[in-house]
Amino acid sequence: MFNLFRRKPKTCLGIDIGTSSIKVVQLKRSEGRYKLETYGYLERLNDPFQTKSLQLLESQVTEMLGKVIKEAGITTKKVAISIPIFSSFISVVDLSPMSEKVLSRVLVFESKRYIPVSLDEVKVDWEVIDKQPVDSAGKTNQTSKKGLFKFRVLLVAVPKEVIIKYLRIARALGLEVLALELENFSYTRSLVGNDLSATCVLDFGARSTSFTIVDKGFIQMSHSLDIAGTELTKALAYSMGIDFKRAEIYKKERGLDHKELEAGREIKEVILTLIDKMVFEIERAIESYESKTKRKVAKLILSGGSGNLFGLDEYLKNKLKIDVILGNPWVKVVYPPIIEPALKEIAPKFAVAVGLAMREI
Repeated sequence: MFNLFRRKPKTCLGIDIGTSSIKVVQLKRSEGRYKLETYGYLERLNDPFQTKSLQLLESQVTEMLGKVIKEAGITTKKVAISIPIFSSFISVVDLSPMSEKVLSRVLVFESKRYIPVSLDEVKVDWEVIDKQPVDSAGKTNQTSKKGLFKFRVLLVAVPKEVIIKYLRIARALGLEVLALELENFSYTRSLVGNDLSATCVLDFGARSTSFTIVDKGFIQMSHSLDIAGTELTKALAYSMGIDFKRAEIYKKERGLDHKELEAGREIKEVILTLIDKMVFEIERAIESYESKTKRKVAKLILSGGSGNLFGLDEYLKNKLKIDVILGNPWVKVVYPPIIEPALKEIAPKFAVAVGLAMREI
């Protein structure tokens, strides 16, 4: 969404501005393949007990981004930047039978029903994700000559102030913005690719989490969740009587495994209580989608900074009764074999940044 230029460059920088970190990936398109030129990551460690803000301040983003660009040795000025799902409005709209000629005009009016703010305050974009020919009675009819269709449309709106903020940050650093894109479009590109089966992607971040159902190559449903990695760390810190930083280290080392501790069962239950809330929302969305479309969601792909939490994949697999895999956005990227272990370790964190860079080359 929000293309500002039509001609694609050979090299592009994908910039994922998260709630507490920034990830950048510079890819080059050569001989029909994506090649990794460089990448970087910078995290701002805030104690969540001391801060209430979910987003980094503009000045913090500008400073952090400038630093990571310098340290990573970024050479291109052409960039694509992600927009968090929680900063946007996204809906799937089923429209009554109509012709293609009136679709754009109808969507202008439909947008007012689904976007809870004035349309003057947002940039609206949309994409047809399903189109079925129908007869004059509205019944699906492949031989209909009425020129009528049932459209299912993905409607997206982003506040203009958010767009202006990111453009201002880029301008301050001398960057040329090729595109702004919602992060679920980005991680879908790098993790799902051309797979046409129904797939759920869970982006389990530090301070925000989202899940997206992708089917037939299109986003069909997307939701934000309140549960995130930070909430798990806070629960650990409280139950173990330790500070946040120690709890964060412990979480990364142990994940869902606490057998060696005397209070291991209690600690695990504290974590699973939160994860089960997330599972409930995902399960409900999957069941709703399968019931509506008669399409089986085949698998769940884990992504995000907390996506590789030890034991999480097996737990979700058992709870949701579907295949669960750890997302790897580097699969379609060529890189030196010597850095494969490092890339594998950080893979879940870089799904958005890789997808952004792929978009524009």
